[in-house]
Amino acid sequence: MKIWSKIISGVVSVGMIGGLLAGCSSSSNYSVSNNNSTGSASNKIPSGQTLTIWSWDGKPKIDVLKKAADSWAKEHGDTVKVVDQSANSNGMQFYATSARTGKGPDIAYGIAHDNNGQFVQQGLVEPLPKGIFNPNDYTKTEADAVTVNGKAYSMPVGVETTALYYNTDKIKTAPTTWDEFVQDANQNGFGFEFTNLYHNYAFIGGLGGYVFKNNKGTLDPKDIGLGNDGAVQALSLLHDMNAKYHWMTPDVTDAIAKAQFSSGKIGMYISGPWNIPDFKKANIHYAVAPLPTLSNGQPATPFMGIKTAFVNARSPQNLRPAEWSLLQAITNATQQEELFKETQQIPTLVKVQNESAVQNNPDIKAFADQVKTAVPMPNIPQMQAVWGAMSVIKNVISGKISPEKGAEDFVNNTKKGIQVQGS
Repeated sequence: MKIWSKIISGVVSVGMIGGLLAGCSSSSNYSVSNNNSTGSASNKIPSGQTLTIWSWDGKPKIDVLKKAADSWAKEHGDTVKVVDQSANSNGMQFYATSARTGKGPDIAYGIAHDNNGQFVQQGLVEPLPKGIFNPNDYTKTEADAVTVNGKAYSMPVGVETTALYYNTDKIKTAPTTWDEFVQDANQNGFGFEFTNLYHNYAFIGGLGGYVFKNNKGTLDPKDIGLGNDGAVQALSLLHDMNAKYHWMTPDVTDAIAKAQFSSGKIGMYISGPWNIPDFKKANIHYAVAPLPTLSNGQPATPFMGIKTAFVNARSPQNLRPAEWSLLQAITNATQQEELFKETQQIPTLVKVQNESAVQNNPDIKAFADQVKTAVPMPNIPQMQAVWGAMSVIKNVISGKISPEKGAEDFVNNTKKGIQVQGS
């Protein structure tokens, strides 16, 4: 499922929920043993309890989740109900409203990490207790993605980012340098949704721009890097993709670029692993590779999204030991291996990423390698102001304003959006 195309509306919808609530957390009262192979907890779990998981992953991923939940329930003498929320049109807002009114689940599963900041701000996510989350088990960027204000709130389940698809009938070897990339793009065509920050951040971040400054795990919304020299250079490059290289026009959407790649009209296309099933079904001769280094010699830094699972801070406190134990059972190494086997979801645990099953799958390995330079989408509430301000990118690409003016407007409009939010 192409989940990240829905991010902007999801984040903004949650942000519209009024009232900032201070969560009363008691997670520090529990110490849970970290065991990524079994997911067992050191606390004794009373039997006969009923827990509910809401999943934003539909089939086939929810089937893998149900199997793990049923196994845990049988072991502990409890009952676990897994509810499919993947088709819920109200999305993240539905979770927030339900949790605030005491009608939410015990555990939320499959929610994109960049919603965490909104939920934390509203007191709807229980911080992870000592022993459940070990940041060294994940890449630094994955650990940062689930950290809000220096504290981890959710368990990473799966990771997605974008990388380079290329037509192997046209291009035998993926370009690894910017000069090679330009040559291949000029000869064979290239396309992606380059007006969208989610897709073009690979160039903005790689050339030195940033959204919010990361100070040891805490994002600073007052330090916005979308107007610095690197960001201006990236906006100039995006403009050149239209005006100089003529690779794309400002009206190219992801759907258009995908169709052009599928038909063989273009030889390269930037997108995520969600398109692999369609390309295989269409018998396209393609391969996937990490994006090439940029003109400054630095790697591209595409945005990445993390599927997470977390405990509802408004669920009954007496269920906490069981919730932490169940949370481990549905996010541990065995579960991530099963998800990869059944659904090709890229695991977040480094040791699972390094297993032969992942490394021997060329498509998934390419995306897993790209994760090493990917940057997590900011997970603080102020990010919704950035999504609202990104329309300036299209103005730069179309030549309506200069890259310098576009970068200035991007920052100023983001600041105005944050002021409107009141955060």
